Amino acid sequence: MGTLESSAAVQFDKVLLFGVPVANVTLEEAVECVHQFLNEDSLHHIVVVNTNKFWIANHVHGVNDILKCAEMVVSEYGGVWASSVLGTPLKANVRGVGLFLSLIPKFEEWGVPVYFLGAREEVLQMLLERVRRDYPRLQIAGARNGFFDASEEARIAADIRASGAAALFVAMGSPRQEFFVEKYRRTLGPRVVMGVGGSFDVLAGIKSDAPAWTHCGIEWLYRLCLDPKNLLKRYMRVHPWFVWHTLRERIRILVGAKNGKPSSA
Repeated sequence: MGTLESSAAVQFDKVLLFGVPVANVTLEEAVECVHQFLNEDSLHHIVVVNTNKFWIANHVHGVNDILKCAEMVVSEYGGVWASSVLGTPLKANVRGVGLFLSLIPKFEEWGVPVYFLGAREEVLQMLLERVRRDYPRLQIAGARNGFFDASEEARIAADIRASGAAALFVAMGSPRQEFFVEKYRRTLGPRVVMGVGGSFDVLAGIKSDAPAWTHCGIEWLYRLCLDPKNLLKRYMRVHPWFVWHTLRERIRILVGAKNGKPSSA
């Protein structure tokens, strides 16, 4: 476990968590980092990690490498808890949906052209309708639902580039959204790309965001109550694995310290 410093032009501390450099930032600081990323020429991949994303990174080949190479990785509560247990606490629970919803009005204010990629067509249309109503000055460079096969990927990536979007939100679920971004990183065009999972449903008004009182670590329980059919199996698999993985790493650190050996998560 250790603290690193970003090597990019935008500077922020990082905590190494299970080999992944996680940005040690608050929500407000994450938004400011995005603002600075927009002033740079290259693509900046923003990834949100939670217990499920760490599980995927541990079980799906290639995902862990993507997390290590992303320009900014922010963590939800699971990573905040684990970092505290492992001795280098993160500043805050930077929720993916919270960052997504915070960036929309900022992009309107900053005049940033945005492309929305993902979700079902009906959800996407509801999102666009709500965005046009609530953020009338937001520049919508383009939109495309997330239901397409591999043969269409290159054309969609070219469409995104041609749209002139400076920011791209991808809501295709993990690890598909991460693989898409990294595969077309050199040709996509936007300077900021963020995977947002199911957050389009929240902005579209189909699902409500978890209330603030759940952000202390029980947001998963709130979501489980709303959607037990889809989430119960995932939580039963992921949460015990993540707790055990964290406690095992803590034991390794303690044993290493006892033996005088440096260690990192």
